Amino acid sequence: MKENNSMLTIIPNVLTLFRSIAAIVIPVIIIYGSEIGALMATPILILAGISDYFDGFFARKYNVTSNFGKILDPVADKLLVIGIIFALASENMFDYYYAFFPALLIVLREILISGLRESISSYKISLEVTLLAKWKTTIQLIACGSFLVWRSNIFFYNLEILGLISYILLWIAGIITFITGLQYITKIMKFFNREINRE
Repeated sequence: MKENNSMLTIIPNVLTLFRSIAAIVIPVIIIYGSEIGALMATPILILAGISDYFDGFFARKYNVTSNFGKILDPVADKLLVIGIIFALASENMFDYYYAFFPALLIVLREILISGLRESISSYKISLEVTLLAKWKTTIQLIACGSFLVWRSNIFFYNLEILGLISYILLWIAGIITFITGLQYITKIMKFFNREINRE
């Protein structure tokens, strides 16, 4: 029984590692596999999204924390989304300016917040993941999945409604991404303002 419990406690790290590998595999499949590649990448993305949920579920259930998970878990999600966005961009899926802007916003926000987290790691400030930030990741993955389905076959690509849905989801993801980024930046600024006033 103890062996089973021990095995269960490593599940969160295994799921995190899976998402990290998927972040490399999916863009490669999209770029070099063309329409079939996008079709193959879709179920992998779905599994990666599901693994994100169960990663947190098992970590809370078995009260498992590790330095590996703390470092890689938030990075894995960002790598997955950014990798897919770059791959889709290389396939000219964001050839309209109104699609390029939210995609760029997502990439810049993820890089900025990751950099800020690293920069303030030595200070006594905690940037805990908010509920909106969790939804942000979910909607980002759904938007990416929608574009993959649209890209996966010329039949789907001709469906204008699917393209419209993909663009709408991308914009929703971009707006929520911007809001959550602003929340983190505001929290950091408030912290340093308090520190300056104390001095």
